[in-house]
Amino acid sequence: MTSPATQTMRNAPQRPRSVMRSVRGCARLLAGLALFLVAPVWLGIAVSIGATQALAWPTWYAWVTSLVGIGLWVRGWMLRRLARENTRKACDEWDALEKRHLEAERTFCPLLVPGRYDRGLSARLEAARAERDNLRARITAEASIPFLASLSAATAWEAETIVKDFHGLMDAHVALIAARDLFALAPDWRAVWNNELGPVYEDLTVVETLTETVQRRSSEPAVLSMAASLKLWLNDQRLAANDLGASLECAQMDPAEALTQLDRIADEARVRLVRLIEAALGADTSMIGRRRYKRWRNGAGEKLRTNETRYLGAYRIAGVTYTYNPGQAIRLTANSAGINLKGSAAHSTAIFTAFGAQLYVPPAYLHRYLVWDGTSRYGPSQANYLRSAANVGPRGSTH
Repeated sequence: MTSPATQTMRNAPQRPRSVMRSVRGCARLLAGLALFLVAPVWLGIAVSIGATQALAWPTWYAWVTSLVGIGLWVRGWMLRRLARENTRKACDEWDALEKRHLEAERTFCPLLVPGRYDRGLSARLEAARAERDNLRARITAEASIPFLASLSAATAWEAETIVKDFHGLMDAHVALIAARDLFALAPDWRAVWNNELGPVYEDLTVVETLTETVQRRSSEPAVLSMAASLKLWLNDQRLAANDLGASLECAQMDPAEALTQLDRIADEARVRLVRLIEAALGADTSMIGRRRYKRWRNGAGEKLRTNETRYLGAYRIAGVTYTYNPGQAIRLTANSAGINLKGSAAHSTAIFTAFGAQLYVPPAYLHRYLVWDGTSRYGPSQANYLRSAANVGPRGSTH
């Protein structure tokens, strides 16, 4: 079930990347040597031509240039040491991580029953497997990096990123085990469910924020009526999502159906938001309004920014900010291990798929279509729609 994009990434050759890093490392060595030799060459030339003592001694900027060359070498050595330390740390921790992954899979696989949210669960598992395979390949490549390539900043950054990505895979393991607890309604299922509500509540917060943007920018009665209706619907859906937990507790609904209902709320919220934005853009008959609408309808090669592709892990209800861990959600989201949306198109439909299932991405990036100034490639996007993921002000609180 692994997608072609994931398979291509897994089988991508590492040699071209290693060659480029070696070129950079070689350039660092040669540049450092060239700069370092300025003062000694000055001194050698002065001595060879019999210059006076005042002229023979290199000037201050010659010494500074030589020191810069030494600094380049020292920096390269520090980068090499940092890369080796992180790679060693990754290798030391890999066996334990691999063992935990296999245990999580054994716990999770019995849940893959046709008709019981199996499509979403299978996608979550395949994404975790893809991340595990990708990490293994990256660790192998970093462990055998040539000397010159180890002097490159890109090598040190990649080794550091590998260690950080371990946390994403560990979150995936938590999600797989959490799915078992939720489907079995284990004693701690309520904490699992509360975390599962997080992405949906955050979606509703995003939609509400963009709806308020439409209300501020549009004066068309039909558009304002749609916006007011959408805000009422959002409040209803918050109540509906909250009631799902009570239905689970009373055995009126099984976990698979509850997860399906969360998908339904998230899907419909995107559909309603897209309709509202299209109505608002279509109602603007100014010159820039017509250009915005054309850009919305036709697309202009827009790409997602990195900060637009992931959930913040916070949402706001009645002025209070709550936090959760989006990487540990059971449903497939942009924060799930194995998902990389870098360079993906900023679809005006706000619909994404991965591993044969719906992939949930915060629709905050749609803000750019509302505020495009007609010249910049990317209109400013309101990605941090909470202004603070931890606290919205003295009246807010974090839970």
